[in-house]
Amino acid sequence: MSFLELKIPPVAILLICITGMASAQVYLPPIGLSWWVSILMAGIFLTIGLTIIMLAVWVFRRHKTTVNPFQPELSSQLLTTGVMRISRNPMYLGFVFLIIASGFALQSIIFPFVAAVFILYMTRFQIIPEERSLNALFPIVFSEYCKKSRRWI
Repeated sequence: MSFLELKIPPVAILLICITGMASAQVYLPPIGLSWWVSILMAGIFLTIGLTIIMLAVWVFRRHKTTVNPFQPELSSQLLTTGVMRISRNPMYLGFVFLIIASGFALQSIIFPFVAAVFILYMTRFQIIPEERSLNALFPIVFSEYCKKSRRWI
């Protein structure tokens, strides 16, 4: 299954998850939260997710290194500051928050499952290959970074 490594854009995977969850809602019962609770929860998770993503992109742009998920070998430096101290993959973490926000907005009973599948897929086909490249480029620094910062949270 290595043919899937670094092939599908992470944003496309995010959209597939959200669209699939929305489509499944036609056939599934809602969570049963009142509308204002579901909108409030969706707003909280949306805000957290977008903030994490924007902070991560800002760090990448500030250090003038690539955010291209298909060519991690083009990274000019290993970023370990800002939001990268909390998570080695803050943009993907932000995507998980967007899935959760969508789940609350849709009142989807399957959003925990969809979020878990997204995490498993991204770990296997995006993060592990990226980490191989970063370890090859920055072996000592990346090893130390892995000891200090977790893959997700």
